Amino acid sequence: MGIDVRVDVDRHENGGTFTNYDLIHGVVRLTTTTSISLTFIQVKLEGIATTQLTVPRVLKKKNQKENRDKLLQDVHKVLYDSLIVFPPENVRNVSSSKEFTLTPGDYTYPFQFKIPLNNSCVKTSGISNKVSFSRDNRQILVNNGNFNTNLIKNVAQNYFQAYPNTPSSLPDGQKMQNYHVTTQLPPSISDMGSFASVRYFVKVTCKRSSVFKANLRAFDPFTFLPLDLDSHNRPLFEGQQFEEFREVFFRKEMVFKNRIPEIVGIKVSKRAAADCKKALPSTPPLPQRKSIFSSFLGGGTSSPPTPPTRPASSSRRSSSSNTSLRHTSAAYEINASNVPFSFEVRFKYRPYLVPSHLPTFRLFLLSPQNPSRYSLAQYGYPDESNGLGVIYFQKLTVELRSTTNISVVETDGAGDVTHHGKSEDVIQLCNNTYQNLQFDLHDAKTSRSSSATSSSYVDTNMHELEIPRKYFDNCVVPGDLAPSFKTCNITRKYSLVIVGGFSSERISDFKDRAEVEKKVRYVDLFCSDVQVLSGLKLTSWLHSNASESNVSRTSDSKPALPERPSSKTRPSDDAHSSSSKDGESRLPTYDDVVRESSYQDDGEHLRARRRYQN
Repeated sequence: MGIDVRVDVDRHENGGTFTNYDLIHGVVRLTTTTSISLTFIQVKLEGIATTQLTVPRVLKKKNQKENRDKLLQDVHKVLYDSLIVFPPENVRNVSSSKEFTLTPGDYTYPFQFKIPLNNSCVKTSGISNKVSFSRDNRQILVNNGNFNTNLIKNVAQNYFQAYPNTPSSLPDGQKMQNYHVTTQLPPSISDMGSFASVRYFVKVTCKRSSVFKANLRAFDPFTFLPLDLDSHNRPLFEGQQFEEFREVFFRKEMVFKNRIPEIVGIKVSKRAAADCKKALPSTPPLPQRKSIFSSFLGGGTSSPPTPPTRPASSSRRSSSSNTSLRHTSAAYEINASNVPFSFEVRFKYRPYLVPSHLPTFRLFLLSPQNPSRYSLAQYGYPDESNGLGVIYFQKLTVELRSTTNISVVETDGAGDVTHHGKSEDVIQLCNNTYQNLQFDLHDAKTSRSSSATSSSYVDTNMHELEIPRKYFDNCVVPGDLAPSFKTCNITRKYSLVIVGGFSSERISDFKDRAEVEKKVRYVDLFCSDVQVLSGLKLTSWLHSNASESNVSRTSDSKPALPERPSSKTRPSDDAHSSSSKDGESRLPTYDDVVRESSYQDDGEHLRARRRYQN
């Protein structure tokens, strides 16, 4: 006897990755070479979040203690929907039979589900769902606990007692708790092994009418990636027009001590000036050109006043006059000074990163000093730098740190104990070396940003110099990275670590490790709780699916896009309280217009889906 069943999910429209409000449809194919009797054929849409921990235990055995590790597993069904495709609904409504016969042949049953927005964690039912066998240590696992004598004993006691144990009567360290949360559906995760995983699939079960015959099953897994929504399930950045200028920053200060300007004004005594004049070689006087005014005043031959000597350029060099004045060092003074500045990363409120997109942050050098301090203003050249504020940007590394926290709730039938686990991973986004990339605080401008999460805070004394993004636009989050999320037993968070290497003078040989280590100083910025988005935003057809209350469960056709209301149509006064009874379209509201303006381009939307293959 040959019986084969399989389920095929249609993936050709979305690159194999589904999201909220998607219509996931496909067919069940059943082939049999002989007549079979079935109670029904059921298709299920499921999402399962599984965590697993090894917990050390101390067992007492004949007055002796024995150390033994115990494997615990926690399974949450975050998504569940079901549909009976055979027998048809009209047959089930009129027939009282619990058995239906299929003759030999090939059968096809279409199905369709709409993926919801939030999870709806349900308790697993059936012995096949609650009990599993671990190949790691060959233990029998029960969802939210282990198969042990205490579990059987406590369950039996609770069954026969009129009232089960209350939390106040439980032993210390144990408590009953509701650990289910309602959040947006988590993304698919498959790269952490048995420690944590989130799997989505469509499963078909052919229920046999005889208890002595095994049911026929098949499943087809698929990838899920949630939409980028805020805590109120609204598209991100929608309705945040009052926060578009808010920013959050992470800043750390650095000081270059005892720096000397590259161009300095020298105070020379009269004696040193005379010595300098004697030391300089004499040059023949240049012929003086008579001016009209000198002829009018008597034809004097005196030379015009000597113009102020313009200082040398801002580059570091030794002039001949400095060489000639080495023996008169006591006659002038050069004051060393400290150069404070800050390295800052700035995000729009709130901090986020988008996979496969350019960085959403900006980097700055900030100075608490007025830029005139780093100019030649006291010598009459305020637009030229004296070199004191020159900073050499040598290195930049950016790391994204992923933290996955899991929980496993163990129960023995009388109480619950929650065990926690953590896994951390570091993803290097960029490791750039610039080799004497020069910035000058003389070019800093008055800070136009509040550099704070409150628009009421503005430091008017701060001056900023932005590091162009072209120097770090390779800091891109991988497209297959799971976005930030939280579900019943798994939480994924991210933080960003930015390290900048700066020097107060040039590095002549970057292969010389001793020189590099001596001259380069590092400053690190730790950006906590940076949200990684999925890159998927709401589209017009997803919004149409979300608004559709009744979706055909067996149709495999894609719903038509809703028609935009005509500008010539004017609703009646009572049309706002209820939709037009004649089916006329209402005028779009302000929220509708804002939502429509935030729709993602279909091409970018599909590219974001294809990039996520976790």
